[in-house]
Amino acid sequence: MKGESMKENKSKSAASESRRDFLKNKLMASAALLLGFFKSTLAGNLAEGYLADQNQQLVDDKGNVDWAAVKAQFTLNSVRHHFNTASIGPSPKVVQDEIIQLLRLAETFGNELHEKVEPVRQRIAKFLNAPPTQIAITRNTTEGMNIVARSLNLKKGDEVILTSEEHIGGSAPWLALKNEIGVVVKVINTSANANEEDIYDQIEKSITVNTKVISVSHITCTTGTVLPVKKIIDLCAMRGITSCIDGAQAVGQIPVDLSQLQPDFYVTSGHKWMFGPKGTGILYLNQQFLENTDPHYVGSYSDSRFDLMNGILEYNRTASRYEYGTRNSPIIAGLGSAIDFINKIGIDNISNRGRELALRFRNGISRHPRIKIHTPMDSKYSASIVTFTIEGKQSDEVCRKAIVGGRTVLRSIYENDMNAIRASFAIHNDYAEVDKLIQDMLNVADSED
Repeated sequence: MKGESMKENKSKSAASESRRDFLKNKLMASAALLLGFFKSTLAGNLAEGYLADQNQQLVDDKGNVDWAAVKAQFTLNSVRHHFNTASIGPSPKVVQDEIIQLLRLAETFGNELHEKVEPVRQRIAKFLNAPPTQIAITRNTTEGMNIVARSLNLKKGDEVILTSEEHIGGSAPWLALKNEIGVVVKVINTSANANEEDIYDQIEKSITVNTKVISVSHITCTTGTVLPVKKIIDLCAMRGITSCIDGAQAVGQIPVDLSQLQPDFYVTSGHKWMFGPKGTGILYLNQQFLENTDPHYVGSYSDSRFDLMNGILEYNRTASRYEYGTRNSPIIAGLGSAIDFINKIGIDNISNRGRELALRFRNGISRHPRIKIHTPMDSKYSASIVTFTIEGKQSDEVCRKAIVGGRTVLRSIYENDMNAIRASFAIHNDYAEVDKLIQDMLNVADSED
């Protein structure tokens, strides 16, 4: 009788799963039909001239980029100069269009559009050169870092090594574990003048038998220093330590190849250098971790098998298990469009453009005796960010006056007890804006107030 009961339960479970798969396939087919109908009528529903020109050539046959045409893809206010992509990157028209189209589709037909998620994962994986099964789509870097910190099952006395230039989103999850269970957080005190090799040496010397995690930024949010993360990751692998890389300032600013880096975890955001929607992020997880560890937060789409009546919950062994519940599919699709936009221009072209504008600015202000630049000069350890201080000036006041008087957006750097100003240079900036910023900062340095 017991055997017959078990067979009957298994049969019911299989039938339940079959019905669920059938309904899922029907919903996806219906959504595809509705999407075609919606797109055919969309043009009349949006303001004329708003949609991006999908056929506009941004790069010619010889690989030359029309940077004026690239700049025109953004809807930034023409009198506002945005040098703060390291905090918030504006999204180009094509990304905005994708979000608006799919949001209207979802709200017109009452559809969650979950089928839009997987194609985006595939594009992310190709962009970062990583297996799609190891890519989770999150809300931001902070969420990814929290997932990692909460999933490692650290214990009291386990050590986590950070640098003093980590963003709050990259450090708070570890400090929370310190407060809750007694994890030891060791902070490498990297001064604004410490070079990347000094930072590596300090990390290596701080390792003990209790060190379980080293979590550092690929590019620091403070000075824009490109850290030797491959070297740090290799050190972790050699010493049996988990490596976690905060890539919020790296992905989209420089090429990132996860197959080459081979970290245990890599987290980033879509809303900075990727020019993606706000509320999107990416989490890369080591395959061995996915196979051997269960998630702490679960829901619909976390499961490979679910049967409430028989108490069965088996976990999906891919990164998508962290995307539980109903997601905001229109903005996830917008992240896919942002990657397409980057690919259309070329990540190498984008990286070189940012470095070019940053170098132009750096050369323009470096001659002033009252201005000190903290970002490394070596292009191997710097990219599209320049952080500097002006002798006798408070950075937050300089930034406030810049936006009030010149409608120029900069970022005051207070992390690591710095009193510095950060300027980030992206593909929506041009020479004229950079030259104006140079003159503005020289004027501030010359002023006595």
